[in-house]
Amino acid sequence: MDPVADMFSAIKNAIKRKMEYVDVPSSKLKEAILQLLKKEGYIKDWERIEENKKGSQYTLRIHLKYLDPKKEKNIINELKKVSKPGRRIYTPKHRIPYVQRGLGIAILSTDTGLVTDHQARTLGKGGEIIAYVW
Repeated sequence: MDPVADMFSAIKNAIKRKMEYVDVPSSKLKEAILQLLKKEGYIKDWERIEENKKGSQYTLRIHLKYLDPKKEKNIINELKKVSKPGRRIYTPKHRIPYVQRGLGIAILSTDTGLVTDHQARTLGKGGEIIAYVW
């Protein structure tokens, strides 16, 4: 029921199987989250590929990132969806959480778009906590 949680599950399963990439259905929210993950260095890259010529359905191909060539250690240890469709979690600007004591990131949805916890503190904005990544 939750497309973002489905994307996180697909990424975690692909990491466990040591895959190079994983394909998930496209949405603007997923693209914004992947852009943040790429900017923060958690994934190599992502691209939008066209599934079929007739329809307007796109697929996102997420290229995963590992620390070593044998894929023994991965960059992403955990992806945790915080706000769920049944329970939205909001935070004011002075209560933005530190993920793993600053080693991870929190992805927040603010009125200026999706930002990381560090960017939200710099901007002085609170919002909905989408996910934690470490």
